[in-house]
Amino acid sequence: MSNETLPATAPKQNRLKVAIDYGPIIAFGATFFLVPVLGIAPRSEALIWASGVLAVTSVIAVILGLLLEKRIAWMPLIAAVLGIPFAILTVVFKDPVFVKLKMTIVNVLIGGGLLIALGFGKNPFKSLLGSSLQLKDAAWPRLTVYYALFYLLMGVANEFIWRTQSDEVWVSWKMGSLIGGPILLTIALIPFLMKNMIPPETETPQDS
Repeated sequence: MSNETLPATAPKQNRLKVAIDYGPIIAFGATFFLVPVLGIAPRSEALIWASGVLAVTSVIAVILGLLLEKRIAWMPLIAAVLGIPFAILTVVFKDPVFVKLKMTIVNVLIGGGLLIALGFGKNPFKSLLGSSLQLKDAAWPRLTVYYALFYLLMGVANEFIWRTQSDEVWVSWKMGSLIGGPILLTIALIPFLMKNMIPPETETPQDS
């Protein structure tokens, strides 16, 4: 019976993981676009409401990850730790510039942190993924650089977009980059990963 239930439970677990990881950013976008439509607040205050919702749902997502999946949901955790102070600033001063700056700061911290760790001879990705992703030793520093440059580029792009575009465009960019950005980067890195993958050891038959 256990073999019959495994295929059914795996997709359910994947859906739960996606809901926990991406639920807060989806709630953020939905709040921004629905608040003025539902007449809760004017469009000028929608981003303030959305930043508060993002902080609250991020905390909820972290708790659900611990309770339901027995894991730390890193994306919501980072959003909660850095998002709550910026959300408070946004609400107190009624200025959405704080929540826009947060995305730049987070991206720069991640990208810069990866490069700094690499400079000290550390391989953070190997520490996190080494048990599930078997790569040649020389590939881990390059993978770290690729991800660091990606996050730094996202920080630069965020600065350009929020300073030159409307709130609607920026919110759409934020949702698309947080959800689709890492997926597109992973797809782009598939040739590199396949080239540097360590093949599993082939089992030789035992002589009887």
